[in-house]
Order: sequence, then C-alpha cells, then structure tokens
Amino acid sequence: MADIEKILDNLNVPKQIIDKSEQLLKTLFGQSFDEIGGIIADQVKLRRFKNQIKIFSKAQEILRENNIDPKKVSLKVLAPLIEMSSYEEDETLQDRWSKLVAHVLSEKEDILFHQNCISVLNKISSEEALLLDELFEELQQKRIQEYEIKLKQYKEMEQIFPDNNPNAYPQKPADYPVTSFEFNLSKYAERNGLDEKDLYFKISNLISLGLLKWETDVHVEASKYDEDPADTDIDVNVYVYNDEAFVFTAIGERFIKLVK
Repeated sequence: MADIEKILDNLNVPKQIIDKSEQLLKTLFGQSFDEIGGIIADQVKLRRFKNQIKIFSKAQEILRENNIDPKKVSLKVLAPLIEMSSYEEDETLQDRWSKLVAHVLSEKEDILFHQNCISVLNKISSEEALLLDELFEELQQKRIQEYEIKLKQYKEMEQIFPDNNPNAYPQKPADYPVTSFEFNLSKYAERNGLDEKDLYFKISNLISLGLLKWETDVHVEASKYDEDPADTDIDVNVYVYNDEAFVFTAIGERFIKLVK
C-alpha cells in the first residue's frame, strides 16, 4: 500500500475529481481509499499554498521596491486571483502572476480588465508566454524603425521648408498603434527556426484569448449576371480571408506590459 500512496501522493488531482470516481477507486484500492484520498487532498492543498506564498511574496517585493501601498480590491477580482494563481507551479508564469497581483493591488479598480488578465494568465502555457514576449520585442523594434524613418523624412522636409509645421514631428515609437504592424506566420517560423504547425496552434490560442488577431483581407468582385443591356442586376461577391498575417490587439499590448 505504501507504493500506491507514493504514486497517488505525486498526482496533482483535486479531491472533487476523486470523489466523482469514488466507487471505482475503492474497488481498485480497497478499504484504505478514504485515507489515501485524504492524503491526496492534503498534498494538493499544500502545493497550492506553497505556490501562493511564492507569488504573493514576490508581489509584495514589487510593491515595496516601487513604494506602492496596496489598495482594497473587489472580491470579484481577488477571489479568482487567489484561486487561479495557486495552481501555477511554473516559475516563468509565477513571475507573471506576481506582477499581476502587484498591479491589481496598486492600480485603480478596473474589474473587467483584471478579470480578463486572470483568465488569460490561467490559460496560457509558459511557451506561449515566452512567444508573446518575443513577438512584443519585435513589435517594439518595428515601432522604432518606423519612428526613425518618419524622423528622417521630417528632417529632410525641415531643410527644404524651415517653417515646417512643428505638429508634423513624428510620434514617439510607443504611440504607433499595434494594429499597424503585421507578423507573417510562415516567415516568422522560418526566421526563428520554429515548426510552422506548432506555431500556428500557439498563435491560434493567443488569438482565441484576444491577445492577437488575424489581419483579415476583404476582396470584393462585382459582375453583371448576363449580357442583356436591359438586365441591370449586378452580382457582388465578397471574400474575407487572411494571409497568415496577425497583429497585436490593444488588450494584448496592455496585458503583456502589465505582466512582462
């Protein structure tokens, strides 16, 4: 029985799932099942508690380093924040949970956005989080390149027209909308040595969470149904598709700035 207990002790199974399969498990493990079930529940609680300690301790350090006093948080946000973060055992994602906790405790109340962040962070993998970081870094580079091009053009015009309107001075890189910069899935995979199919699924998941979106193209075709001049009917076909291009959403940008 000690071997069975050791196996079960390493399972990350919530007690409610055990309860639903109680009859089957009792058949497998015999009369000692109740005792083993209790051990599993205790171990799960302990692991969750350790995760919470790590995450909230880091969050407290962030607040202290930035001289921020924690604020009262709506129970609608606090309850799922504590619940969801307790399941995270990956250190990469624990760091993001810590930053989210610090943000929630320090910023003005934004219940819907905070709820969305909690839901997103609970659903992404560490690989997807790192991919999101890399994409965002490339986005920032694209913004800087665009700014440098605009700045060069502005200075050239300034030499020709010294009294040029000062309001025409280019925006700062951070002010350029995220939707202005496309990523091509195939080219990104090839450039970074990634499996295109695997990348597609990761991007699709990030899109389903609202952090990215496909950059859709719309093509309209109009034609006459027949050559009879008296027939004025026109057929219009609209094609909506994407060319493997995707962009960040405003929510995606705000989310990654918050947890990165």
